[in-house]
Amino acid sequence: MKKLFIILTLVALTTTASFGQFSAKMGLNMANFTANDGDAENGIKLGMIIGASYAMERYNDEASLDIAVAFKQSNIKETYEYTIDDVTYKGTYTLTTVNYLDISPSFSYNVSDAFSLSFGPYLAYAISGKIKIEYDSANVTTTLPSKSIKFGDGANDDGIKAIDFGINIGAVYSINDAMSVSAGYSSGLTN
Repeated sequence: MKKLFIILTLVALTTTASFGQFSAKMGLNMANFTANDGDAENGIKLGMIIGASYAMERYNDEASLDIAVAFKQSNIKETYEYTIDDVTYKGTYTLTTVNYLDISPSFSYNVSDAFSLSFGPYLAYAISGKIKIEYDSANVTTTLPSKSIKFGDGANDDGIKAIDFGINIGAVYSINDAMSVSAGYSSGLTN
């Protein structure tokens, strides 16, 4: 029985591998977000992305359905300025290393043997993150201790949702069979 299970497992893995294609990815994530505060200026911060993808189904030589799972970091910085009773407050609100688990199914179209385009949704779940707040008042800079983010919309939370959903578009250039370079853009659809 044990030998039969091993043989069936090897056949299933060989069949799956012949229909699908695994790949690993690693790179930079440049994140930015837009706040409801009209006076805020948002800056792009760098993070990393590490993951893997699998070409689930090939429709023909030009098109395929892929699914990717990745760990990504989003580092976001927002600067603001406001005045109360003729006192101007300036500050920065930084979300440092917000860690997400990202699942991204996408439809890929091969424009040529070396170049392809992709489009699809993403769903990201925030695992952890930290908030750092620094502000100036009357030329005195105050830095609050960094604290862990409490994800959610409740009264005791930081007002940052743990679930992020949006759309990905991207392009991939294959250098050879083992290596490619890709660039993409993600637009979040959640508040």
